[in-house]
Amino acid sequence: MAQIDTEFFVRALKSECRDAAVTDCIASFRSPPGRTPRPELVQIAKWFIGLSDSERTMVESAMAEAADATLFGVLCVLDGVRAIEAEEEKAEYVISAVRAGETTQISPTETFLHDIYRSER
Repeated sequence: MAQIDTEFFVRALKSECRDAAVTDCIASFRSPPGRTPRPELVQIAKWFIGLSDSERTMVESAMAEAADATLFGVLCVLDGVRAIEAEEEKAEYVISAVRAGETTQISPTETFLHDIYRSER
């Protein structure tokens, strides 16, 4: 069983959120899921399927960049270096992982989550 710590947390967010979002979206573009897919998704799928292989690769790269920027921004918010509140005094976001009665502090720690994320790219 993997130890849950800040590095594990960031790696898991990258693979299970960032990477999975891009992969899942591309799969939906290739074949919209469901009996009655949303019209917007059907329209995107028609456009995507009409692209050349190199253009589809470029779309995937652009989506990965957008997902990367999104996750980085969320981690900056959790680290308290990007504000989402208008108030002068900002909230501190505290993340802990509890497994088998053992608690591990994920954030805040000495190292920012967004710095760990950038170092693992």
